[in-house]
Amino acid sequence: MEQIAILDVLRRHLSMIIALCAVATVAGYALTFVLAEQFEASALVLVRPQQAIKIDTNKATKEFMDFPMSQPTSVETPSKTYIEIIKSAELIGKVVRALSLDKEKAAEGGGTSKPTYLQAAAEDLQKSLRDLIAILKYGRVIADDPFAKAVKGVGSNLSLKATDDTYLFEIKYKAKEPQLAADVANTAAKSFIDFMDEIRRSETQYIRDQLRIQLEQSQQQLKAARQRLEDYKKAHSIFLYETEYNSKLRVIADLEVELAKAEASLVSGQNTLSTVSLAARRARLIRLVEERKAELAPLPRLEHELKQLDGDVKAAATTNEIVDKELREADIKLSYATPEVRLVSQAVPPQLPSSPRRGTITAASLLAGLIAAIGLAFLLEFVNRGVRGIYDIEGFVGVRVLATIPRISKRRWHLAGL
Repeated sequence: MEQIAILDVLRRHLSMIIALCAVATVAGYALTFVLAEQFEASALVLVRPQQAIKIDTNKATKEFMDFPMSQPTSVETPSKTYIEIIKSAELIGKVVRALSLDKEKAAEGGGTSKPTYLQAAAEDLQKSLRDLIAILKYGRVIADDPFAKAVKGVGSNLSLKATDDTYLFEIKYKAKEPQLAADVANTAAKSFIDFMDEIRRSETQYIRDQLRIQLEQSQQQLKAARQRLEDYKKAHSIFLYETEYNSKLRVIADLEVELAKAEASLVSGQNTLSTVSLAARRARLIRLVEERKAELAPLPRLEHELKQLDGDVKAAATTNEIVDKELREADIKLSYATPEVRLVSQAVPPQLPSSPRRGTITAASLLAGLIAAIGLAFLLEFVNRGVRGIYDIEGFVGVRVLATIPRISKRRWHLAGL
């Protein structure tokens, strides 16, 4: 019964619903001719990654600190970083200065397709609203800075989008003039390319400067290590320490053999004079062996210290070679480095406007008019307290209607002869 009542309400106000829908549709379509046309131009930029991103096809996800991380994150993070760089006030300020958008009022929005009086009225209304908001927020009217206003306007009309799973970025700009839209998009792309190239060069130059300092320090360390080794050899008269050490060992061995012979002769000797001579020789040999051993005692320590100094020289030489190699690689990278950011496609002035979208606005107006008309029909039905049918009489009287007298038209009345 409720469904029948709702349909009955709609039927009674059908003409009003149709009229309101028609009016709303026509008004929405007419509004599209009042709105200013917007033209959108886009430039395509390729950002070459510094390192190849390896994606494991066997695993759907990776983990970082026991937290699951999807593979597209390695692509999304640089994309968001580049987008924030392009949207920064520094780069947008370069675009404004390059195109002098803060000096020409027409550059803020391009040309105009609205009538002059409508444009003037809209600008006055916007200015009044801005002044009112400034008074409510700050207590006084604050004059707009043309440069800051231009930067804000470009930033609001500039949109950036990274193509999924690629290194391509689309820089779009919307303006009221096709040429202005293309100029801003191309200038923004060029500023981004120059900025990234400047960052790359400054980083490479900083690395080269640091490597030069390290190379000078390593050369000084190598020179100092060699000087210490040479001074140590001169101070201890060490040139071929292994040969000297072996020769002294042979001398000690020969002296010990002579000492053993002297002791054997001393034991077996009978002559007193010969015994005294052998004892004197034995004492002399013992003294010589002790002297030779005393000379030989510091040689292992000298050998150890000499090897340490020689190791310091080799370590300093290796460090110097590594730093020198890295410096040469940095020079080559700076001289023959491939640009990380390239302009793939320049923005061209569009031939057709991107907005207003007449079909979308007209359909939205039709839907809004239909909703408003249905709502108004139910409101009128609720406000109207007159009798509209059998159900109203039954509800008012409290008894059921037994019969009704049908309505007969005058034509049928005359045909019946009544």
